[in-house]
Amino acid sequence: MIKKYFLLLVVQCVLIFQSFAQSSAGIYSIRFSVDRRLVNPVQITSGGNINQQGGLNRIRLSDANIDSIKEIVTRTVSAELNANSECVFRKNRKGRDIRTFDGGNVVRGMPVSSKKQAIHNFDKDYYVLVRVSYSISSGLNLVNPILGTSRYRPLVFIQITAFNSEKKRVYSKNVSVRDFDKLQSFQYTVNGVTVRNAEVLQPQQIMEMLARSLQELRDRGKR
Repeated sequence: MIKKYFLLLVVQCVLIFQSFAQSSAGIYSIRFSVDRRLVNPVQITSGGNINQQGGLNRIRLSDANIDSIKEIVTRTVSAELNANSECVFRKNRKGRDIRTFDGGNVVRGMPVSSKKQAIHNFDKDYYVLVRVSYSISSGLNLVNPILGTSRYRPLVFIQITAFNSEKKRVYSKNVSVRDFDKLQSFQYTVNGVTVRNAEVLQPQQIMEMLARSLQELRDRGKR
């Protein structure tokens, strides 16, 4: 009798696994951007013209960071859709993956396709669009008239949307997380030239904020 129930349990597990394995999701686009004020440490304004210095208005993420972003996003999509998920890349004429470029405040190396292109090029049950945005939370900025000190609180917005092969939306969920530590900047003006030296998000902070925000998204019920 025990052996019979054990065999029945094994069969049920196999069926569940097969059902899971039959569902697939292709993440065809990850639109990941960071507000320029969070990636450029020095801003010089003179005569109405703004000159960026230091960080050169770019996100400094290593290849390992880029791989980690895709991995954690893929795990989240898999858990939310109960499907085997992967980032899918179209190829250019040279057979290379089409990815996002380093556009200053845009994270490089992410898949970038349209829904129509993804459905045409890949055979999946779900086609997934992921939006990630790091911005500055609206609200009161505390300004010191002498030091010109401003304090900003980062805000992370994430939205995951999935479609079927008929372009019908079958899943959508988003989250906004804003209770992160504030960032502080110092500003001073000499002879009409204003220099703003800002504390910016470091790669480790970007990764930690992403992990926390995705976890909060998973903790919320489906919409």
